Amino acid sequence: MRKREIVFVLVCALLLGFTTMAAAMGAEESASAERTISFYSGSPGGGWYPMAVAISEAWNKDISGLSFTHADAGGAGNLVAINAGKADVAISTTASIGDAVKGNPPFEVKVTKMQALAAFNPEYYTLFVWKSSGIEKLTDLKGKRLVPLPRGYTTEVLTRSILATVGMTYDDFAKVDHVHLSEAVNLMKDGHIDAMANAFSFKGDPNITELSIYKPIRALDIPADVRQKVRANNPGISEAILPKGSYNGIDEDVHVLGFALALAINADLPEDLVYQMTKALVENWDDIKLVSESFAAVEVKDMANPDVGVEFHPGAAKYYKEQGWLK
Repeated sequence: MRKREIVFVLVCALLLGFTTMAAAMGAEESASAERTISFYSGSPGGGWYPMAVAISEAWNKDISGLSFTHADAGGAGNLVAINAGKADVAISTTASIGDAVKGNPPFEVKVTKMQALAAFNPEYYTLFVWKSSGIEKLTDLKGKRLVPLPRGYTTEVLTRSILATVGMTYDDFAKVDHVHLSEAVNLMKDGHIDAMANAFSFKGDPNITELSIYKPIRALDIPADVRQKVRANNPGISEAILPKGSYNGIDEDVHVLGFALALAINADLPEDLVYQMTKALVENWDDIKLVSESFAAVEVKDMANPDVGVEFHPGAAKYYKEQGWLK
């Protein structure tokens, strides 16, 4: 072989080696690269946080290259975080979603970067007092001490809306504490507040159960005219009944507000990733639903409920359509 040919062969071999090495390094870098998903839910003492942890664990198991951070800004605040690009996925409610897409308070602008990934279980809203308190209707709360939960939470937003329909504001209370749910329960038990608002499951909610075990509770009935006014302003709200016997002290059916728990997602996330997230959510549902009694009644096909208040992300819609759950 001539010298020129030998040099050519050596150069080709070196180039091939460099190309192979670069490809291997690129593959290794790709395999080790992670996408951090910012998951907004609720406070660790509430019911949403364990739901978020269970869902993220399922995604982490089935989808390589994902890691998660968890935060909490409340039902409405979680959607603001999505719109601001701070949150990738968030647990919220159709009540907050309805306000978000319309730009109702507390949303200063319409939330446009939010889409739906899944619909979950129905929830209920009202205010709770001790049965022995003498507080029997909304107007009896005037001059009392209240926890409506932190500002921006679905519960807090609904509380302000309901108070407004009966001509009340926070100024009509002796004290208003915007603390988290677990602290609100302790304040009730210690006698430091007279009433607390909550969004809850019709049975098995850990915080309401804890209160009712301590001593009998009363769920305040929300009158028909109040329910109608609130619903007229937010199509994500429905009428509901808290059945008697749901908790200790609930001795008759109570008219409350209803809405659904939902999983919202940032519209900018890639379709393929959201498809995988939806698939993993469905395929791991039997394990995920063990973290919450309210999840137990949710069938996987219910996740594609189109009444979630906003359109599904294309990745989620693609998966649901493949299953025949969404048209």
